[in-house]
Amino acid sequence: MKLAPNHPPFERLADLSEGRLAPEAEREVRAHLDACRTCAGQLAEVERVTNLMRADNSVDAPRDVLANAVRLFDARPAREGFVANVIRRVVASLSFDSNAPGLAFGVRSSQPSSSRQLIFSAGEVEVDLRLAATSEGWAVSGQVLGECAGGWAELSVAGEDEGARAELNTLCEFALTPVPAGNYTLRLGLGDTVVEVPGLDLN
Repeated sequence: MKLAPNHPPFERLADLSEGRLAPEAEREVRAHLDACRTCAGQLAEVERVTNLMRADNSVDAPRDVLANAVRLFDARPAREGFVANVIRRVVASLSFDSNAPGLAFGVRSSQPSSSRQLIFSAGEVEVDLRLAATSEGWAVSGQVLGECAGGWAELSVAGEDEGARAELNTLCEFALTPVPAGNYTLRLGLGDTVVEVPGLDLN
C-alpha cells in the first residue's frame, strides 16, 4: 500500500516563492514539486498572486475619504431607531357591533337605525367606527381610542390603492367623504403602525 506523500504547507510554498527558504529546505521542496503536480500548481498560483501584488500601482484613497467612510458606518442607526422606521401592520378584530342581535337598547327604538357603530381592537388601541347611510352614499367616520399622536385614515376598495382619505384631527377623529356601497378596507396610519380593517361591508 502506497502512502500519500507529505505535501509542504502553504507557508513553505510562500517562503519558496519569496526566496526565504534555506538551500537544503528549498531542494527538498522542489524535489517534491517535481513529483507532485498539485503542489506545483499551488506554487504557480502563489507566484502569480505575489507578482500581481508587486505590480500593483494603485493609490490609496485620501485620508479624509477613508475617515468619512468610517464615519458612515459609525453613524448607522441603533437597532431601536431601525425598528422605529419599520412599518408594522396590525389587522383589527371586531369587538362590538351595534347591529348585533340581543342588544338591550335595540328594542327601545321602533325605527331601524340607518347608522351603525363598530368597535375594533388593534393591539394597544381601539377604533370606534361610525357608518351612516346618506343620500350621497355611505359616510364613514370614527376615532382612535388609546395612545394616538395623529395620523391618517384611508378607505379603499379591495384591490385598489387609492380611495377616500382624511387626516386625523387633534382628538384622533376622522371623517371620510361619502362612498358608494361596496366592500372596503379601512387603513389607519398611526406613526410606525398601520391598522387595517378588512372586509368592511357598506350595504
